[in-house]
Amino acid sequence: MDRQRYTDLIAPAIALVVKKGEDYNSVVELKDYFPFGDISYIQMIYMKALRLVSLAENTAPNFEGKLDTVLDLINYCVFYLDHMRNENEL
Repeated sequence: MDRQRYTDLIAPAIALVVKKGEDYNSVVELKDYFPFGDISYIQMIYMKALRLVSLAENTAPNFEGKLDTVLDLINYCVFYLDHMRNENEL
């Protein structure tokens, strides 16, 4: 996969996190949603992965589908990556 294809595929995840970020634009920071550090990030990633497994078994979800869940999963992984890089910089 080339760089452009990769960028095209993750562009919706970037747009989603920016859009959701506007809803959460307050005094609460992203890290506040993950009070237990690594465990909090891993738990959210795990929960999204479980949601994806559930969706794979159910082809007619009532709410967020596989695409939405994959985009969320990408973003939670990036949040965790950011957390890990910040921890290494301290």
